[in-house]
Amino acid sequence: MSDVLAAYRITPTNAALLVVDMQRGFLDVGAAMEVASGRDAVRPISSLAAEFRRVAAPVVYTRFVWSPTVPTLVGELRPQHKPPTCCCMEGDPSVAIVDGLAPRAGDLVVDKHGYDAFHETRLDYALRSLGRTHLVVTGVMTEVCVLATVTSAMHREYRVSVVSDAVATKWDDVQRATLALVSRCYGRVVASEDALAETSLG
Repeated sequence: MSDVLAAYRITPTNAALLVVDMQRGFLDVGAAMEVASGRDAVRPISSLAAEFRRVAAPVVYTRFVWSPTVPTLVGELRPQHKPPTCCCMEGDPSVAIVDGLAPRAGDLVVDKHGYDAFHETRLDYALRSLGRTHLVVTGVMTEVCVLATVTSAMHREYRVSVVSDAVATKWDDVQRATLALVSRCYGRVVASEDALAETSLG
């Protein structure tokens, strides 16, 4: 195994699974911010979550929550988050994680008001408290919240593995370009079956 691969290898003792914004506001049919291909990511994410729980490794969910009490530029860039649409607005049903990935007891749910899951949240503190140095990243949208979180994680010295069949966006060319960028600059890109194998073998 190369030094690079060895450095990024995930184990039950070093890794956490991060599930980014798999919410009704992004995955429901007809949702204002619908990412239809995100529904295809539910199965591999569910498999990863089950394996992480089996080996007692953390499963962490993020939720994008726009709030009029914490106004951010996101609401200006994406007015669908504001009234009257209220997609992923605080208190709206669209904030909820989709049923197929509902958090279990012991999972951590981190709410954020922007794209980066580390910005002004408890995520970094929680991961460090658990002794986690590696992140397995899944969710939507690949080039927005996933990428923002990945770059932020890298700058905090986490070893990041983005799961290619467990992240999604609206455009195939953007998906390919973003995964290529991650692989080149911020971490590695792996298939869910490979991430599962590493986690299982420890």
